[in-house]
Amino acid sequence: MFKLTGRGTTSLMLLGTLLGVGLTATPAKAISQSKKKILASYAKYDRKVTKTSKKVDSEFDRVGMRNLPKLTRINMSSTKVMPFEPDVFTIGNRLTVGNENRTHGVTLNKHSVVIGSVNNWGFANIKTPTLSKKNQKKVFNVIGKKWSFAVSMKKLTKPAQTAFLTKHTPNTAFAHGAYSNLPTLYQKNRQSYFDDDRRNNGFITVTADNYLNYYNKYSTKSGNPNYTKVAQSVKIKKFNRGKSVYTYYLAKPMKGFGTKKVTISGKKLYRLKMSLGHVFQAYDSYNGDAGTFRITVNVGHKKFYANLENIAEAYAYYLQGSSDGNAAFNEQTAKTYIQGLQ
Repeated sequence: MFKLTGRGTTSLMLLGTLLGVGLTATPAKAISQSKKKILASYAKYDRKVTKTSKKVDSEFDRVGMRNLPKLTRINMSSTKVMPFEPDVFTIGNRLTVGNENRTHGVTLNKHSVVIGSVNNWGFANIKTPTLSKKNQKKVFNVIGKKWSFAVSMKKLTKPAQTAFLTKHTPNTAFAHGAYSNLPTLYQKNRQSYFDDDRRNNGFITVTADNYLNYYNKYSTKSGNPNYTKVAQSVKIKKFNRGKSVYTYYLAKPMKGFGTKKVTISGKKLYRLKMSLGHVFQAYDSYNGDAGTFRITVNVGHKKFYANLENIAEAYAYYLQGSSDGNAAFNEQTAKTYIQGLQ
């Protein structure tokens, strides 16, 4: 059985990153009792605090929320740290996008703000759940509600690619200049100890017009996601991008998250904090091979996680005293890079 770690994981996750999708594929009801027992054993093992686990948590905690995107972006080299490329753009021309079938197209206006990229074939990809509410409604009504990504209807010319990749400049809750502040955060649960996490697992994202969106129980009866079905969507009125803690001041409370009512400049707002937590490892659900490292993100009273990609994965293995990380990225180079973020 192929072990989902190192360069194998990187290749698969790159496809997901380019298309704006996650590798969450296992229906929750499909888990057998034996698999549930295995997950319980993983969770029990993970709860044991050791000198090594404390060291791993401490090292990544020092990196801080502000650098979380640098831990979750794939580096396209196993030996050299590549430049941290922008992913947020204020597109310079109107752009017509569709789903992967390209049967229907919908046009985003010039100056629309997107998280996206242009792939090696010259097609633009954008993440649909991070579009502004107005653009989400426009796009989902045409391409369908199950697509977490949209692609340009045609290959872009070089000038069109340059126009698409117009760097976003404002600093907001959504982005710090041309860099997204937050990767997609998936809700942490027992099944998160499997590489193939629960299909349609709950997640949090921030939209281009600065709404904090929480998706939960958003799949249809047929099992397809419906990205118009947002469990909670709250306007972010103020944002503090601290190194270790992100602080969101919301227009209204978020149920179940433990938001705290505060008064800012005479206005009642609701404070929600995000910070990094425990680093844990997921496993292959078929043969139990150790795989993806994930970092817990504390979001108020709830726990989410983000996948650590190849540089961070190599450093996690290094801290464990294992050379397995070299399959993902040179461990010594990873050590220098991660410690430089602290």
